[in-house]
Amino acid sequence: MRLTLTGLASQYVHMPLAPFCLKKAVEEQLSVPVTICDININEPVEDSLARLLQGNPTHIGFSVYIWNREMTARLVRRIKALDPDICILLGGPEVSFSPENTLAEMPCDYLLRGAGEESLPALLRCLMEGRQPSAIPGVCWQGHIVDPAPTPPPRSDLYDDAWHTALNGRMVYVETSRGCPFSCAFCLSGQKDRVQFMPQEEALALLIRLGASGTDTVKLIDRTFNCDRARTKFLLGGLMQAKAEGKIGEVCYHLEVTADLFDDETLDLLAKAPAGLFQMEAGLQSFHAPTLDACRRRTDMHRLVDRLQRILAPGNVHLHIDLIAGLPEEDFATFGQSFDCAYELHPHQLQLGFLKFIHGSHLRETSWGQRFAPDPPYEVLSTPWISYAELRRLHGCAEAVERIHNSGRFADTLHLALAATGMRPFDLFLRLGDAMAARQGRWSLDALTAMIHETLLALGVPADDLRDAMIRDRLATDNTGYLPPLLQSDPEALKRAARLYRDAHPQYRHPRCALISNGRLLAAVWTQKHPVTQRGEVQELSVAELISAP
Repeated sequence: MRLTLTGLASQYVHMPLAPFCLKKAVEEQLSVPVTICDININEPVEDSLARLLQGNPTHIGFSVYIWNREMTARLVRRIKALDPDICILLGGPEVSFSPENTLAEMPCDYLLRGAGEESLPALLRCLMEGRQPSAIPGVCWQGHIVDPAPTPPPRSDLYDDAWHTALNGRMVYVETSRGCPFSCAFCLSGQKDRVQFMPQEEALALLIRLGASGTDTVKLIDRTFNCDRARTKFLLGGLMQAKAEGKIGEVCYHLEVTADLFDDETLDLLAKAPAGLFQMEAGLQSFHAPTLDACRRRTDMHRLVDRLQRILAPGNVHLHIDLIAGLPEEDFATFGQSFDCAYELHPHQLQLGFLKFIHGSHLRETSWGQRFAPDPPYEVLSTPWISYAELRRLHGCAEAVERIHNSGRFADTLHLALAATGMRPFDLFLRLGDAMAARQGRWSLDALTAMIHETLLALGVPADDLRDAMIRDRLATDNTGYLPPLLQSDPEALKRAARLYRDAHPQYRHPRCALISNGRLLAAVWTQKHPVTQRGEVQELSVAELISAP
């Protein structure tokens, strides 16, 4: 027996977690050579196929998610066409909740539901011994569908040296808990088992070890990192201490949280964290009370807003807020109100997503007039409250939010636009999204800048103020100092002013400078971006004072 495992990542920078944990679990119990095939869905299918077949595996296992289900199906069909004797094993959340559909769609031999650390070695042992694996919880095949065993807690020992070597600086995914205390109708994480925790001492040691691995991001896939308050304080405090003692490098820990669960003591601790050490993602989903009720999401919105404001106030934690379009009871107007409420909290990123009808979720299994795509990721097409045309317009809005707000490249420009026009944030991003949708193709930074400039001028933003704000943004986020032609000014005057600045500030060898409408000089003097805002320092000085300086 020769086993190959793959996770088919969505991007190269992502390192799938499951194959390495399963490899370690198999090797603990069996003398079976296990190979990890590190491929992603963006590679040509025939190249991926050739890599999977290197080493002549007898068994190939796939971890299947909504982003790789279609690619997995193509590979499985090709493998069976080439060699029907290769045994295909499928696992992961995308097949665990759709075993009959998966067995009908893909010519696999076995499907493993639930966590695989116990069931995969047990299945392989049965196959090696020529026994039928009918007694193993979660192992399914044609005509034989069984429930998985209760979810075990994650194990720190599965993150071994092979895992560290393979990372090579890429983003680290890690789980220190499984399950969720909530049972939201659009999600799977809290559907069955109680939350299972890795012991907190093990979890802290693992997070410190991963933080010293050379990666710049450790992303915890724990669905609600802060559901246990004592454990949360222990882990946050331990990582802060490790940072202070130099045990971890310039790394950021990305945590998915439910903000209203934070108590005052934890927020006080978080306020003392080094800037950039923690990044938090808070899934609001909606501010519309009937929508939250329909999704079985119980939230104290006043407390939630207060907790988010307290997370943001010290300026040391990068905060993402999530909204989902297409939820029940949410129409275009109420979604716009949710958008405005979320935007006015001033998160560093506002992630506008669209409802996915994932297998096993309550919203997929019940009929309420929804329409969604039949192919992964099963995205909403329309509901009784929001039309397909309205959702398409929200897609344009989401694109504008991602490129213009979430990129951090246009913070001053957006602040000016909202103040000068008096527009709601939702209306402004709809207009920007409409302008982007009217032009197909890829967006260069200069083309995006020109589009924003044109759109905001048409909305009444004063031309000089707009140019000044866009120059500030460009200098704060691009250390080349390059300005597109529409932002450039008198080149000779700029050369003279920049020379005066360099003479007066010899400590800055290569300042990036620009003249703004009031005749003053902007100088970008940063060498590193702020770890939270991702912006550098831009100074504003009087040219007249530079001329008169001794």
